[in-house]
Amino acid sequence: MSKILAIDDKPDNLTTLSALLNNLMPGCAVITAQSGVEGIEKAGSELPDVILLDVKMPGMDGFETCRRLKSDKSTKHIPVIMVTAIKTDSQSRVKGLEIGADAFLAKPIDQYELVSQIKVALRIKKAEDDLREERDSLDRLVKERTAALKEREKHYR
Repeated sequence: MSKILAIDDKPDNLTTLSALLNNLMPGCAVITAQSGVEGIEKAGSELPDVILLDVKMPGMDGFETCRRLKSDKSTKHIPVIMVTAIKTDSQSRVKGLEIGADAFLAKPIDQYELVSQIKVALRIKKAEDDLREERDSLDRLVKERTAALKEREKHYR
């Protein structure tokens, strides 16, 4: 089951988004947070598969939230889709993508485009997770074989 974390300061937006995702993506679990700080905490504890992040929020905006998520070892591999109704200009889009967002959508969001973007992010995350797992497995194998060779070398000296 895919976990999606939605971060938005407006409870109505979170309710609507949760209902939409539960309807169009049955089987996914939607976790919500009403601030950047809460979103970062939930991302670290829940480790969602995708994060939907509003740009305009009081306190810590979406740009700073994304920057922090992408600079944290435990959350940097989680795809972030930034969503905004206000900062829709190309400069804001570029800024979001440069700090690590994987996609940038303008509100009102076409529900099918949103679901498509989430599905793409899920496929990419799975492929990247599989590659990291394979790399880690190969690293362990190299260490084991290197240790075995060193041990064998000791016996032949």
